[in-house]
Amino acid sequence: MITVAILINGQPIYTRSAVNIGNADDNIHSAYELDTGQIIEHKREDGAVALAIQMLKTIKEPGE
Repeated sequence: MITVAILINGQPIYTRSAVNIGNADDNIHSAYELDTGQIIEHKREDGAVALAIQMLKTIKEPGE
C-alpha cells in the first residue's frame, strides 16, 4: 500500500492511497487500485515518486 498526503500547517488537505493489485495486461506495468476505486498503471522501475505524482493527478480540486 502507498499513501500520499499534502499537508498545510500540519493539516492534511488531500490524501490518496493505493494498493498494488498485480500486473497490468501488458505485463510491464503494475496495476494499482486507488481509494476511489480507480485503477492506474505504473512501471515499477519509474519509482515511487512517479507513482505518487500519478496518484495526486487524480485529485480534482474545487472549481476544476
